[in-house]
Parts: sequence; C-alpha cells; structure tokens
Amino acid sequence: MDERFLKEEGAEVFTGNELILKGALENACALITGYPGSPVSDVFDAAAAVGELLKKQGILAEMANNEALAVARLNGSRMAGVRAMAVMKSVGLHVAADGLALGNLSEPNNAGGSIVVVGDDPWIESTQINNDSRYLSEHLHMPVLEPATFQEMKDWVGTAFELSSLSNLYITYLVTTHQADGGGTVWVRPNRYPRVSTNHPIALDTAAINLDTQVLLPPRTWEREASLPARFQRLLLEADKRQLNKILHSQDSRQPIGFVASGMAYCYLEHALTEMGLSGRFPILKLGLTYPVDSKNVLAFAQQAEAIYVIEEKRGFIERQVIRILHEARQSGALPAPTAVWGKKFPYDLAGIPEERGLSASILME
Repeated sequence: MDERFLKEEGAEVFTGNELILKGALENACALITGYPGSPVSDVFDAAAAVGELLKKQGILAEMANNEALAVARLNGSRMAGVRAMAVMKSVGLHVAADGLALGNLSEPNNAGGSIVVVGDDPWIESTQINNDSRYLSEHLHMPVLEPATFQEMKDWVGTAFELSSLSNLYITYLVTTHQADGGGTVWVRPNRYPRVSTNHPIALDTAAINLDTQVLLPPRTWEREASLPARFQRLLLEADKRQLNKILHSQDSRQPIGFVASGMAYCYLEHALTEMGLSGRFPILKLGLTYPVDSKNVLAFAQQAEAIYVIEEKRGFIERQVIRILHEARQSGALPAPTAVWGKKFPYDLAGIPEERGLSASILME
C-alpha cells in the first residue's frame, strides 16, 4: 500500500500521473477506466499500487479492452449520476470519438460529472501521430481544461467534475508528456469516497430513461444540438467563478506586448522570462479553460497590451480563438483600439512559435 495516497494534509511528492489518481480520490470518483498509453499509462500503475484502498472503498479502477469500451462505461456512469474518469492517450481519443460524440450530446441527469483525461505527446517521442487533442475535443463539443502546475493537476480534477456536472458536458482534461512523467510537491487534502460504489451499487431503471434527452435518434438529435449554446454559457459562468482564467502581472498602463498561454506552455513562458530577467514585466493571460476561450477575458486583456503573443505547443488553437474574438469585437465597435495578435508568425515575416514538436524555455528564449 502506497501510504502517500492516504495522507490528508501537508505536502507530499507525486508524479503527474499519480496526481491524477490522487485528484480522483480527493473528489469522490467512483470509476477510473480507460486504456493505457503513453504518457498516461502510469495512472493505472498507481491505481494498482493502492488496489487495497480502492477495493475497500468500492472504487472501480479497471482498464477497458479499448478506449471505445471505456467511454461506454463512462456513458453508463453518467446515467447513474456518479463521478467517472476515462484515461487515454491522444490516439485513443480517436478510438473513443464515436461514444464521446453520442454521450456528450445527450443530456442525462449528470449529477456526478464525467471527465476524459487525455495525454498528448507534443515532442512525438512516444506516440504515432503529431497529436493535438484540442481540435478533436472541439469537434466533439467537449470543453478543454489544461492544468499548468502540479498543484493544478491534482486540484483541477475536482474542478473538472464540477464543470462537467453543471454544464452537462464531458470535459477533456489535457496533460502533456512532461506533466504526466514529471512530478513535484503539492499540498494534499483528505480523500472523499463515492456514495454509490461497488460496495453500494444501484441498478439503472431502463423504463425511466428519458428518450427525448438521452436517445440520439432523429428527430430528437437537433434539439440536443440546440441546447449546446446554453450548456457552454453555463460552463463559462462556472469557470469565471473559479477564476480558471487569470490576468497576471497587470501593469498601470497599456504595454507594448502581452502574452497568452496555458498548461505547460505557460510554465515554459514564466521560466524563460525569469531567465532573461523579465519576470513580471509583461501582462500574461493564463488560460485554464482553452476551449472555449472566454471572450470576456480576451477583451479585458486587450486593454493591457497593444500586441498579444500567444504561446502554445503545436498548432494555433488558442491563437485562432483570440483572433476571432478580437475581430468580432472590432467589427461591433466594442474594441476601439486595434490589437495585433502574433503566435505562429511574428512581425516582419519572422518565424514564430513552432508548430512542429514541442516547446521548452530555451526555445522561447531564442
């Protein structure tokens, strides 16, 4: 038994993968399923190390035969109103896409919340494709939450469950290789265990299933599509309450440049600025929710900087959203002063933040 997972207060050291499990334990998760793949395979190794605890508390932590079957279990848990997590690598998200599309569009009473932990490998050193799971998540109408620090990796598991329940949407909980395989010291909280569990199971009453909200067959499907804007609006309101998106290092006057970053890219950015003696010199919009990007945060940040530089690994996913938000505000007259946006290209036709492979503090300093 790994006693670290029983610790209820104070500081403890975990790997990133272990923090995902600890976050699940602290937030009454009843089901941890998925299919192992780098960089998140060790979530299942960590679960095996505390198997005695999981069995005692009725938490089912079990690999599925593939990612699609893991999502089928996630869909069932959602109908039962219990908290459930599916863990998979970026390639596995493609395998799971059909079940996620159906489950996410339906609207059962999602009292618990359902999250999909996806491990991306920006450097493509342990996977088959040049992945960027944010794009597939957008296609599936799944909001994307990107923790940056190791403390956030643990604590935001509970946040993701809350956002999922309140918006009635699945949440993509995106981590990258350096986060999953790395580690650090975090402050822990007591574990909370699920009320409905393998020790206290319930049976789904199929006769009570609401066909209109839970069976996606025409002509019902378009009504579920029509409900998405309201669900996403609830999501943005709840994200704002929890201050998942923050403007850091605000200045008294509008600065020549400001940065937008999220996840590990934010950590690289702060590291690079510190190494260059520029820590705290420029405003930074640190995004926790990267899909959808909240227009309110972007417009407030545009008052802080004349030019915005978006720092992100892989393609310009956040950059595209920032440009759209500013363009629409400019057209409507809500944005009086123009704000330039740079990211994958820099001024004077210089190469910007690379789209191929990942980032590091050294690359950003160059």
